Amino acid sequence: MTSKTILYVVNAKVPEEIRAEKICSALANMGHRVIIACKWSGEDLIRETTQGYLISRIGKDKRLATCFPGNPIWTNAIKDLVHDFKPDIIICREMIPMLSCTQAAKGRNIPIILDMAEHYPAAMREWKKYSQNPLSRFFVHTLPLPELIESHAVKHADAIITVCEEQNQRLQSQYSYPKEALFIVHNTPEKSIFNDVIPRCNIPPITFGHHGYFTLERNLENLVLGFDIAARQFPQITLLLAGTGETLEDVSRLVQTVSSRDRIHLTGPYKAKDLSDLYNRTDIGILPYAEQEFRQYTLPNKAFDYMACGKPIISSGLQPMKRLLDETGAGIYGPCTSPEDISLMIERIMEADIQTMSERGHQAFLSKYHWENEVEQLQSALFFVGKK
Repeated sequence: MTSKTILYVVNAKVPEEIRAEKICSALANMGHRVIIACKWSGEDLIRETTQGYLISRIGKDKRLATCFPGNPIWTNAIKDLVHDFKPDIIICREMIPMLSCTQAAKGRNIPIILDMAEHYPAAMREWKKYSQNPLSRFFVHTLPLPELIESHAVKHADAIITVCEEQNQRLQSQYSYPKEALFIVHNTPEKSIFNDVIPRCNIPPITFGHHGYFTLERNLENLVLGFDIAARQFPQITLLLAGTGETLEDVSRLVQTVSSRDRIHLTGPYKAKDLSDLYNRTDIGILPYAEQEFRQYTLPNKAFDYMACGKPIISSGLQPMKRLLDETGAGIYGPCTSPEDISLMIERIMEADIQTMSERGHQAFLSKYHWENEVEQLQSALFFVGKK
């Protein structure tokens, strides 16, 4: 494929938006000219070049710096970038910036790829921030606004990148989206990124870990309570909770009420560079996510991280995770609805052959689930829209 100019649009902070950075770095390594438009988050530089691509931040010193559908600050900024750089392809991360992208591309015959890692309408209804005031509850929970936004995004996407087969099936069923325009690009790690992590775990395991955002559907309150039950039976185990988010304060308060509080460690926010150290401190990765609609159409990047680092996984019974663990043998899954459920899952893995799970997960990472393989699907999506 000949060199293209590609504009990637994401409503997030860059650096620290790992998927966007991996995609843009891969595109740059293919020889494309890449510009990433992202949210200004207090950085000194509005524009800077890194890893072979240009970062252009939107909304400096503006009260409405975050993107929402039709935000004129974002629409005008993307129009300016389209005018200045004349991209051949736009890649839009998730559905929220899509209206600004379609307006900026209008009349210019620029194909748009939607990088759709989640079932966003379902996610919005499960996140606490959209339930905290009457206005957001009305728009998100009463009106079908999230579905309207997603429908617009899908309608205007010339191709869609997803992270699992279940999402592809939903888009085909719900929107009659053509199968040939769907490409799975898992959110896997690069082969070399965790070279500092020894791909093994203690036997028996000591530290159970969850790394990522604190949101309601991640079920971290039940994880704390379930760990507390299991900790009475296994006095050597500890729980490491790394990250921040909208339920962090709730989880922190809960930790102070349980008998095992001295064995539960909350690290607070972390950056990508801290992950190797955090994974070296972890024996078992635990993903006790609620079996709700949102999580049935995505695969967490942490599952692949744990496999890369030889850390067996405990997961709830979400279909994408069941499929992944059945295929790889990298862990166990089962109900995580109650604290008692999670305690039983911990008990199960304490009695399991975790050495084999560790080896199988790591081997699956080396042979299949690494970023270098995903780049092939990314190239296929570019080639597909390039023919249109």
